[in-house]
Amino acid sequence: MAAIRKRSRRSDSAIILLFLIPCLQIVQLHVIGVLYGSDLLLLATFIVLALRGRIRVTAPVGKWFLILGCLWLASQCVTDILRHSAFADYVRGWSNIGMTLVNFCVLWTLLYGKTRRLIVYGWGLVAGSLLTYLIKPDDFAQSYPWKFGLAYPVTMGVVLIASSKRFSGLWPIIVTAAIGAINVSLGARNRGGACVAAALYLLLTLFLRGKLRESTKVKAGTVVTLAASIVLGVVGIFWGYEYAANVGMLGLKAQKEYEQESSGKYGLLLGGRSELLGSIPAIYDSPILGHGSWARDPKYILMQITAENVFGYKGGSDITRADLEEGLIPAHSYLFQAWVDAGIVGALFWGWVFVFTAKTLMRVYPATVVLLPAASFIAFSLLWDILFSPYGATGRIVVPYYIVLLATCLAMAPQQTARAAIGVAK
Repeated sequence: MAAIRKRSRRSDSAIILLFLIPCLQIVQLHVIGVLYGSDLLLLATFIVLALRGRIRVTAPVGKWFLILGCLWLASQCVTDILRHSAFADYVRGWSNIGMTLVNFCVLWTLLYGKTRRLIVYGWGLVAGSLLTYLIKPDDFAQSYPWKFGLAYPVTMGVVLIASSKRFSGLWPIIVTAAIGAINVSLGARNRGGACVAAALYLLLTLFLRGKLRESTKVKAGTVVTLAASIVLGVVGIFWGYEYAANVGMLGLKAQKEYEQESSGKYGLLLGGRSELLGSIPAIYDSPILGHGSWARDPKYILMQITAENVFGYKGGSDITRADLEEGLIPAHSYLFQAWVDAGIVGALFWGWVFVFTAKTLMRVYPATVVLLPAASFIAFSLLWDILFSPYGATGRIVVPYYIVLLATCLAMAPQQTARAAIGVAK
């Protein structure tokens, strides 16, 4: 495939730039919102590439990302104008979406189809995240050093190592599962769950490769059984976490957090992301237009508190008077945050990203796709974040990279094998 080029043996002048871009997240300028050094370098690179006519986003995946992203930005602008959003709020909202699109253009141009560059940028994310934790840890990282500080760079580093050519056979599966178990034991449930799901997916892929050598068709019952094992495996490790936290094996802090989040009617399913109890009513009240960038209305915080009390959760007391005075509508999700702020078009963008990410997991990749361990971890992480994590901060530096890496792997899957896998899945 022409778009997927072989790694050049010559020195690559862009390598240093691609490592430096994510590293510069350590530089943080507080101008209305937070502007990272990575944003400035990506913007400068975009201008240089644009002036030279070097911006290239030719694959359908890249085009759809930009088209839907531009519609998301347009919807946010219209919403803010009609809602009379404050200047500081709409500047942050527009720049967040705009920089996401700019960063995507740069990273697609420089990274798509280039395995070595993708790995270098990944290591830049590892270094940048680690430096940020060591030099400028935020309040969350200071309170939960592994979950909000070390979990991401360590896990990303492990899956990148597992993606090297020196690791083959069962080793990528073993190390990915091992770092998943470590994450869960140290309280980083989402990282741990993504790693366990990725390890089981790698095991499934390894099995299907052997089957597809013998025949172009795999029994549907076998695939369903193995796919169900991924779900059961992830559920099992979360059950193990619940048990260990409940009996105090993970420490007093984890035990108290578990007791609070599981105290209500729907357990951890809702207790861990109780912000949904505020964002869903906000979406219901204005599903098409949205409420504006950094939308504020304390009534939705009160709705969340009321719903928590009705369902028996103890988390309402964590909302302070300052939270009520600020009135920021709770939305702990890429999807719901975009829907609350920009309306249904914002949700359409993240819905497309979710479907695309799930689609990348519906392939049987050949062993030559060395990025598969990192890609599988990234895919499961992105699926989780779209539903359960807030978008912003370093998200605009990380998510475009994720999409480019997944699109690269997807393009490397042979069409014949892909059609066979899709037939089995159907």
